[in-house]
Amino acid sequence: MEIKNSKNWVRYSQEQALLGSCLITLVAFFLRYFLHPYIEPYAVFHFFIVGCLLTQYLYGFKFSVLAILVSTGLGNYFFVAPYGTFDTVSSKDLITSLNFALVTLVAVAFMESLRRSVYARELLLKVMESRHKISLHRENDRIYFSKKSGEAWAILEELLTDFDKIILIKFGAEDFKIKLLFYRLATHFSIHDPVEDWPLAFTPDDLALLQEQLDNTSVKQPKNAFSLGFCTGPNQYERHEVWIERFSFMGQSLAVLKLA
Repeated sequence: MEIKNSKNWVRYSQEQALLGSCLITLVAFFLRYFLHPYIEPYAVFHFFIVGCLLTQYLYGFKFSVLAILVSTGLGNYFFVAPYGTFDTVSSKDLITSLNFALVTLVAVAFMESLRRSVYARELLLKVMESRHKISLHRENDRIYFSKKSGEAWAILEELLTDFDKIILIKFGAEDFKIKLLFYRLATHFSIHDPVEDWPLAFTPDDLALLQEQLDNTSVKQPKNAFSLGFCTGPNQYERHEVWIERFSFMGQSLAVLKLA
């Protein structure tokens, strides 16, 4: 992974970085200025080196180079004899300044490389964590759909096992499916009659009981058998023991009326 510049990892804006760089350089200058009477003429650029490295660490290579240039001028002007002038610059002064600039630039270059490496590894770690979370979400989805598929298969297996005992199926609120056994029990109800007329196959009292049982969506409700009268002729009814099995399928209730 290649990180091309400090814009990717510096947390400050250009204005904040410039202001911070100036502030760090001024702090280094004033520290050296107050200690000048005690350490003159030694350690001309020591505080500036620390300031430049701190600038690089916080704001990147560009502002650290600016800090090096400003520090070179401040150090030569205020802390290299004769003080307060650039008139007489000796070869020794030039060597001292070049030594400070080159050493600090090398250190800054190494720090820049390290900072980019650290940022690249942090970014790679975030990508890996993100992919790991995506993998976990996909695994959770796979387990969820696998569970749902298993539940659907269990319901289908239950329906197929007792298919010849199924009288009527209610799916959701209003979707009713009439099975062949319904017509065998309610012989007065013709297979050619409208499907919506299936309530006519039961006595009014039994129909109310059946509707109450079908509308009960509690899956944990026990399968208690009850009696229904099926229409076998004009005002003729034959009673049979039935029970209702309930499921939760595709987010809706599924009630299956079976012959007990």
